[in-house]
Amino acid sequence: MERVMSETPGQTAERINVQLAGLLEEARGALRGERDFGVEDVRRLSEPVAEMDAIVLQATELRRLQPEIAEHLDRYKSQLRELQTCLVQIQVMLLSRVASMQASQVHTTAMTLWVSAYGQTR
Repeated sequence: MERVMSETPGQTAERINVQLAGLLEEARGALRGERDFGVEDVRRLSEPVAEMDAIVLQATELRRLQPEIAEHLDRYKSQLRELQTCLVQIQVMLLSRVASMQASQVHTTAMTLWVSAYGQTR
């Protein structure tokens, strides 16, 4: 915590960018079917984004006073765009899984009813 409080906005943005890059790669891994993506992953993504809120609110002034931060802010913005795309794709993937599970459930229910009806005709 002490480290975070002594960071400059540029250092914070750089640290957050590194975190987001890792989290973004995990999200891509979920899209490739290499891992699951759940509620805890969304929470982990929201933490660095929330931490950047204060810096983003001051972005115009920071770019003017500390031009070296521009690279970090641009990278952050780019990663957020990629993350938004990934999250939409993950949402579609999860909705597809739900639909597939519902179809399996309907099939299982139909088979159970068929077996029950077949058993009554014997």
